[in-house]
This record gives sequence, C-alpha cells and structure tokens, in this order.
Amino acid sequence: MNNEHPKGSENSLEQFGYKQELNRVLGLPAVCLFGFAYLAPCTIFSYFGLINGSTHGMMSFAYLIATVAMLFTALSYRQMVKAYPIAGSVYNYTSKSINPSVGFLSGWVIILDYILLPMINYIIASGFIPLILPGIPVWLDMVILIVIVTLINLVGVKVMSTFDNIFIIIQFAFVLTAIIFAVKVIGQHDYSVFDINGFINLSEWSDVGLSGVVSGAAVLCLCFLGFDSVTTLAEEAKDPAKTIGKALIIITICAGALFVIATFLFQVAWPEGWRELDPDNGSYQLIGYLAGQFMATMLCWVMIIACLASAISSQAACARILYGMGRDRQIPKKFFGHVSEKHKVPDYNIILIGIVSLLSIWISLDIGSTMINFGALLGFAMVNVSVFAHYWVKEGNRGPAAVFKYIVLPACGTIICMALWVNLGMWAMIIGFIWMAIGVAALLINKKRGVSIEL
Repeated sequence: MNNEHPKGSENSLEQFGYKQELNRVLGLPAVCLFGFAYLAPCTIFSYFGLINGSTHGMMSFAYLIATVAMLFTALSYRQMVKAYPIAGSVYNYTSKSINPSVGFLSGWVIILDYILLPMINYIIASGFIPLILPGIPVWLDMVILIVIVTLINLVGVKVMSTFDNIFIIIQFAFVLTAIIFAVKVIGQHDYSVFDINGFINLSEWSDVGLSGVVSGAAVLCLCFLGFDSVTTLAEEAKDPAKTIGKALIIITICAGALFVIATFLFQVAWPEGWRELDPDNGSYQLIGYLAGQFMATMLCWVMIIACLASAISSQAACARILYGMGRDRQIPKKFFGHVSEKHKVPDYNIILIGIVSLLSIWISLDIGSTMINFGALLGFAMVNVSVFAHYWVKEGNRGPAAVFKYIVLPACGTIICMALWVNLGMWAMIIGFIWMAIGVAALLINKKRGVSIEL
C-alpha cells in the first residue's frame, strides 16, 4: 500500500485502500469545538476538591505538568495525522507505522479510555442533578442522559457539532465568570495575584513533594482527553492533514493555559481551601465561596451541560475508532464497520456504546477515572513511538531537524506519559491489565482466523 504523504485532498483515503463513507463537512472551528466539548472546560471543576486536596493546593502545578505531557503528545499526533488522515486514530497510526499486532493492542487499550469516558460524564452529571432536581433516582438520571446522547450521535455529525458548539460556549462563559469572581475576591482580601504559593505551596512541599504533584497530574491528564479525539474525525474534516493538525495544538495549548491560570487564581483567592474542601463536592463549595449560592446552583446546571457535551463527543470518537478497527476486520466488520445509509455515521457502534454506558450506574468516579488513564496514557505513548517508527525508520528522514522532530520530541512525550502512567492507582493497573489480556486473546484469535491488515 502506498505510504506517501497525502496531499490533503478529499480523495486521499483511496491511497490507503479505503473509500469515503462518512460525511466530510467539518472545518477547523467545528473540529476545535468538538475537541473542546470532549475535554469540557468545566472539567476543571470535576476533580477540584479531590486533586486540590491531594496536592495541598498545588493543582495549578499539577496541571502544568499534565499540559506539558499532552503538548508533546499533541505534536506527535499532528505528525501522524499528516501521514495517515484516516479514522481510527492510535489504532491506525501504530498499525501502519509499526505493525498490525501492535496497532490492534494500542487501539484496544485506548478503547478502554474512549468507552469509559461517557460513563464518567454520566457519573459526574448524576452527582449534580440531585442538587437541583431532588427526588429522581440516580439510575433514572443516567438512563435519560444516555438516551439523549445516543440519539444526538445517531442523527449525524452535523447535528452533533451544532450541540457541541452551543454547549462549549456556555462552559467557557461560566469558567471565565468564575475567574472574574476569583480576581474580585483576591482584590477584596488584598492578596497578590502573583503569589507563588498559588502555584507551589511552599509550606506543604515537604509533605507532598514532586511525586505527589505528579500523581495529581496523572489524574488530571483525564481533563485533556479530547484533544486527541479530533483525530477520529479525519474522514469527516475538510483537508484533514492541516485541519486536524492545527486543531490538536490549539486545543492543547488553550485548555492547558485555561486550567493552569484558573486553578492558580482559585488557590490564591482561597489559600486554605484545600484543607476545607470536600473531595466530592469541592467545586460546589469553591464557587459558593467565590461567587455565592446563585452561582453555585448555576454550576450544577453548567456541569450537567458539560457532561452532556463531553459524552456526545466521546461516544462519537469511540464509535469511529471501533469503525476503523471493524473496517480492517480486526473486530467483526459486519457490525463494527457498519455505516448508516441515511446519516452516514457508524450507528451500530453508537448504540453499543450507549448500552455499555449503562454500567455507569455501578462504577465509582475514582476507579473509573484511573481506569481511563491506563488506556489513554499507554495509547499516547504509542503515538509518540509511532512518529519515530514512521518518519525515522520507515521513511528514513535524517538530519538535525529530523532528530529533533522525530526522536527528541516524541521521546520526551513517551517518557512523560509513562512516568504519569506508573503513578496510577492499583485498581487502574489491575483492571487495565485484565483488559489488555482480553485484547491479547482477541489478537491471537484474529491470527488464528488469518485476519491481517494489508499495509
């Protein structure tokens, strides 16, 4: 199969042996908004009580570490989407740059991330719904949200994009409003907006240390899961090699800057907040402290909207990864490679993910979050390795610039991702390795069936 770089034309799929089945309708703004909706700017509030407490007020520092890790990986994603502007993301990059077996396992582990993220959104949303709509059973809240998200995804990428755009504007407006209130509180207490303790809590450093902050960063990587999801839209984006590449960098830098600045200001505005916040409802307490009860109630509504937006995008992304694997017959093509004739979406996958999401009724937020990062960080590491394998090994690019772009940068991304990965909790490792073992079994079954990808 031809491995030359695509020229960005809408027919570039043909050189990879595929035909255009999905609607190619998304420009750069729509792709960026899809990514922002997936990672959800309001996710900054989801883990505020938990991570601000565990890092003793150094959440901003933890976010900076997570941002650096994701930026290195975003640069690697950008390189790989130039080479392979097709759906499937991690799965396709590693399959075509390294080998199909590694690609299958890489796709398999990151599916854990994509399949679980909608569930995490339902769990988070169900924690806020009772605060404004008491009396409704939690399981019923989750079922209603799952049905809404699944139906939106089934009617097509254009409708999904419209909902994402609306939801993301609401989230940005709320986060910016919270920042303004934080600055107001800082001024009222005559604090300094340049207080280094808002970034590194010097009095607590001996108790937490770098390892404690890195452990927090490992969890906060979950807040960035979304910048990579835009690669799953490669067959629905106009001029994907350029559009997806730009979107990756824009989303990572903008989200990282927002998270670092906001948490820094929140810490300066409430220096002892990390001692007093409830790990589960810390964000509700934070907004109440900064802006009063009305804004705290508004947070509940905004978080529900944020979870809906993220669930819509994550379900769409997972459906397209499964579609890419099904199209290559790595999983049953008749089901996973099916595309709706009317709406041009992988409808069977969307419905399957909706059904699996019902497990959110029984999974806890803590375990689910760490399980997600098991697959995500391993998948990110493999994307970094794929850059070296494709550009340095397969294409034979050489010279100082090539060393920097195809060895140094991806090596940094790999090392940081793996450093964060080893800091995940015990349950993440246990469940993650069980999932990986199932993937190995599926791979062996495929080999016995004689299934392979023609490269």
